[in-house]
Amino acid sequence: MTAVKRMAGGAVVLGLALAVAGTAQAGAVLDKIKERGEIVACIKVDYRPFGFRDPSGTMIGLEHDLVDDIQVRLTAALGKPIKVQRIPVIAANRVQFLEQGKCDMLMATMTDTPERRRLIHIVEPNYYASGITVMAKKSTPIKKWDDIRGQTLCTSQGAFWNKEYERKYELKLLAFAGIAESEQALRDGRCIGSLTDDSLAASRLTDKEIWGDYEIKLPTQDTKPWGLAVQHGDNELFKIMTDASIDWHKTGKIVELEKKWGIVPTDFVKDMHEKYKAK
Repeated sequence: MTAVKRMAGGAVVLGLALAVAGTAQAGAVLDKIKERGEIVACIKVDYRPFGFRDPSGTMIGLEHDLVDDIQVRLTAALGKPIKVQRIPVIAANRVQFLEQGKCDMLMATMTDTPERRRLIHIVEPNYYASGITVMAKKSTPIKKWDDIRGQTLCTSQGAFWNKEYERKYELKLLAFAGIAESEQALRDGRCIGSLTDDSLAASRLTDKEIWGDYEIKLPTQDTKPWGLAVQHGDNELFKIMTDASIDWHKTGKIVELEKKWGIVPTDFVKDMHEKYKAK
């Protein structure tokens, strides 16, 4: 056997060993959670009402309520009290944080895409869904999607729609790391509108003091589901998350949380409840 072949064969063996080791390590996450008595959750605090801080600084919101439910399930499954450590993330770093092991689970208004499924293990059924729209001042002359062609819009870094919509509508996108920065740029007039998630836009417009002069300009399109995720190979924790998501839809928990947080009932949540309560 030539030296080149021996080196190539060794590289393959090493690669396989590392892959197996990585999977085993990910599968041991549940043991680590039990050992430390805590699950670490990457979650949003800039996306009211799904994740934000109340006046005292406490992290709250619809997704935080679902993480609390996960905490209860883990306490029962592991036979000891489990706490939650919450790590705030933004669209630009949420997937990387989970990949790097900075958290055990990711629930952060993340759209489920094939590209993200290659990086992390996304739970099914999906727990929520939203689509894309444009929020702008009421006086802005936008009546149909083609009206934004060639215009400058604000958006968030890491949003799945950025590249596609930039190409499709020949947009000039100003992408910001955080939602707050993107919204401030909109109010400062640096863009004619915000290319954004319809659920986020609707929640912002409830604040009449800040957003009273703004409105959703276009009908929602490209509605896609949101994914709760763990690391690849983390099958035990994945099973607990899957059972939880099924139960949320079956019992109508997310239906009730939409009411709690003043969210207009969505077809996705209603349809998923009807689907799973019949099983």
